[in-house]
Amino acid sequence: MKNYNNKITTQPINSTRLQLNTLAGKRKLFLASCLALISMLLISQANAAAQLMVSPTRIVFEGSERTKQVNLINNGADTGRFRISFVRRQMLESGQIEAAEEGEPGMYSDDMVRFAPRQVTLEPGQSQTVRLMLRKKSGLEDGEYRSHLMFQSLPDPATSDIEELASERAKGVTVQLIPVVGITIPVIVRHGRLNSSVKLSDFEIKQSNTVKGESSLSLKINRTGNESVYGDFRIYFTPKGGTPITVGQVNGVAVYTPLERRSIDIKLTPPKGQSLEKGELHVTYLKPGEDETSGLLAEARLAVP
Repeated sequence: MKNYNNKITTQPINSTRLQLNTLAGKRKLFLASCLALISMLLISQANAAAQLMVSPTRIVFEGSERTKQVNLINNGADTGRFRISFVRRQMLESGQIEAAEEGEPGMYSDDMVRFAPRQVTLEPGQSQTVRLMLRKKSGLEDGEYRSHLMFQSLPDPATSDIEELASERAKGVTVQLIPVVGITIPVIVRHGRLNSSVKLSDFEIKQSNTVKGESSLSLKINRTGNESVYGDFRIYFTPKGGTPITVGQVNGVAVYTPLERRSIDIKLTPPKGQSLEKGELHVTYLKPGEDETSGLLAEARLAVP
């Protein structure tokens, strides 16, 4: 009798476990399907953003300038749809650009720069001009104002309805996802009396743990004033008794206001057979397209034992 009762009582437990395992399996399958769909949509939009060429990649209004333009070209094989909007960004000491918190005070340019069009559809090889117009406010405080213009890829409505696809795979459950994948460029408005100065500090040569044993120069860019700085790094090495050779180069390095200090690592690539020993490193930070004579922003010389 005891064994019989055991059989009766264990049967519902096994059935319940079977149902739970079945539900868990369905949930896992559904989640896996959703993740696959999300990945497909993100990859699709990332590819769309990658096929868009934007020129120039930086807009600066200075003096009496009131109009600018940005050129867009679809260099991909598919038609791309893009929404254009302003976003507010801030720079971290690492150099990373992240979204500014809503309502965070700052000097932004989006409330004085208008642009058109706000959405474009580009066939492969097709180009489009986006026109920007500046209207300064009265009583504007001296300084630099910056927001970022975003070119956001839009999914193809005929093939990327993730809600509909998710509904087909799981009864009664739907997912709606709107990812933001795009390219942003700074739009800077400079007004009134501006000044800035730069110093370089905290130098350190770092050796990588890779088989190649590559090295990099770590340093800090220290900015003061009410204007951002933007330039190119050139690093030269002069071996003892030798001539200077270029061993490092990075273009388009900015320190945006109000950030006062930014870190950067610059990969060092000496010619084959040349070691970075017993000599001097000359680090230069230059205005884009200029040399040490006309556009030097900051420099430093480091003795290498």
